[in-house]
Amino acid sequence: MEELPAAKLTYRELDVLSLLARGLSNRLIARELDISDKTVKNHLSSIYFKIGATHRTEAALYARSIGLTGPDDIADPSATASAPVPEEDAPPADPALTARERGVLSLLARGMSNRLIARKLDISEKTVKNHLSSIYLKIGATHRTQAALYARRIGLAP
Repeated sequence: MEELPAAKLTYRELDVLSLLARGLSNRLIARELDISDKTVKNHLSSIYFKIGATHRTEAALYARSIGLTGPDDIADPSATASAPVPEEDAPPADPALTARERGVLSLLARGMSNRLIARKLDISEKTVKNHLSSIYLKIGATHRTQAALYARRIGLAP
């Protein structure tokens, strides 16, 4: 039986990967683990190499596939901030995404770049960026990884 790539990750790399999969930025991962931003970047480079990922979304989806995180483990970006987020700023429980936004989100969750999404949907990259801005606002995401994990949670991606 072939050894899983996760077995080759150090405990610290597993910690970093788990936090990345929850949607935390490098800066928040560094704060959470009390390490520097540069150390986080070094760990991520090593993780990507060991698991064969080329970007954060692939790494986050890999972490989910090996059970490091569950479908409800998406971090609230304000969770580690000093001030609590007011209730009215919380993302809606079921945002009304348009059909096009759902399509863009589905392709993003499959790891496609803005350029590839634009080609696939026959729209401009600027239009993709506009859709992503709207999606992020509606679902309360601050970056691609959070959006991809959200898409998986609601069934838009495998």
